Amino acid sequence: MTDVDVLIVGGGPTGLTLACELARRGVTFRVIDRSPEFHHQSRGKGIQPRSLEVFDDLGVVQDFLDAGASEMPARIYMDRRFVAELHLLAGVRPRPDVPYPTLVLLPQWRTEQILRTRLTELGGQVERGLRLAGIEQSDSQVVAQLASGEVIHASYLVGCDGGGSAVREAAGITFPGLVSETEHYLLGDVEVDGLPRDGSYVWYAADESSVGLALLPGTLSWQFGLTVRPGEEGAGQEPSLELFQRLFAQRTGRTDVRLHNATWLSHFSYKVRLADRYRAGRVFIAGDAAHVHPIAGGLGMNTGIQDAYNLGWKLALAVRGQAPDSLLDTYERERRPVAESVLKTSGVGMTALFSTKPLMTFLRDWIILPLMRSPAVTKAIVSKTSQLGVDYRDSELSVGDKGKVRPGDRAPDSPCRHPVTGEQSRLFDLFRGTHFTLLQFGAVAPDLAERLDGLHGDDIRVYQLEPGPPSKRYGAGRGTLVLVRPDGYVAVRTRSGDAVVDYLRTISVA
Repeated sequence: MTDVDVLIVGGGPTGLTLACELARRGVTFRVIDRSPEFHHQSRGKGIQPRSLEVFDDLGVVQDFLDAGASEMPARIYMDRRFVAELHLLAGVRPRPDVPYPTLVLLPQWRTEQILRTRLTELGGQVERGLRLAGIEQSDSQVVAQLASGEVIHASYLVGCDGGGSAVREAAGITFPGLVSETEHYLLGDVEVDGLPRDGSYVWYAADESSVGLALLPGTLSWQFGLTVRPGEEGAGQEPSLELFQRLFAQRTGRTDVRLHNATWLSHFSYKVRLADRYRAGRVFIAGDAAHVHPIAGGLGMNTGIQDAYNLGWKLALAVRGQAPDSLLDTYERERRPVAESVLKTSGVGMTALFSTKPLMTFLRDWIILPLMRSPAVTKAIVSKTSQLGVDYRDSELSVGDKGKVRPGDRAPDSPCRHPVTGEQSRLFDLFRGTHFTLLQFGAVAPDLAERLDGLHGDDIRVYQLEPGPPSKRYGAGRGTLVLVRPDGYVAVRTRSGDAVVDYLRTISVA
């Protein structure tokens, strides 16, 4: 007996993205979350460009662009003295191949709100106050026992339930990594009187401490962050507004600035952890359940969103019996190396910005921050953290010829004439949806479209593109075929129609 195709445990950004992806594919699912209410905390407060492209495909990118902000200067102080105003996103503009080139800042609760609204439109919901107590699985299903006594039968279960994942623990997946005993942080959302609401602020001090305030677009609040070392005031104490106010005044000297109306007060340690595997039978983990990151760069939440986007289309094919089990194994093989790389990136960023070690503070104060005033350097930083360069070139799902855009690369956008209507369009418009997309550049492979339609129907769409911007962007000569996966990565690049047919037969899209 199976109640649903997929049970999703965790209703944060990762679980919501997966739910939206499954909902639009007609997969039955439930999303449960142990929290009795939706939170109102800033947490991960930035949506990276690649995640914006995911949200474009899900039909909500404009909601994020309207709710968030990109142009926000960061004002830097050293020993209470103003030293620099950094405009990290200044001069970064959309390009034909990258329509969303910059980070969009908004609090995580708003991200989740937008995704929940989209999920409701697709016929789904998040069930609150339901806690997973245990799981059992067989060759054909997963049986989830809830603390309420309810039992849910599912073909697959996906744990999107955060760093303390009950799913990961129940599945016996280990979670090695580093939890620092010396680097701690206070974090919270507060309203602020006495500072202009047009930027963010960071104060560094000679004693190697730091404190920051980041404006949260669309709200009256700021995200407050402060480093605390063992033995200092704040270490081991329960966070409170009074503690935040006192430490802020001590660190910055700004007794004229008042913190008030706190809606979230928290503390955490520096953690870097990566699950040893992402799958145990019919159980998968994604997002913070699979990888925990330092806060610098906002990459943890974005990596989770893209985990879900990678897994969703594969799960949909599997539950419909249209793909072998081996397709699901490619989720871990493609996404775990990405998390491993991101952990290194975010760890370096965290160390550079907040380390209390003398060498790192010297490098930060005298080399890193001065360099960050350079537009060329800031553009490089934005590009590095955008996740647009993530690729699956080493995946068994990436086959065929090399080229300007290779199998496994993100399929870039480009303006084009719509092959059917003749109207001005873009490649992302052709990709949007749940299907594979085959681009035929110039010459048409005889009867290929008819063969694919007969074999795969609506699961693949075939478009012929005449010479123009797309062929230049892809470096595609006449007769080149590029097959794009449902998650926007190049699957096949070839000049052989048979190679495309054979590829789709191998992963059994039928």
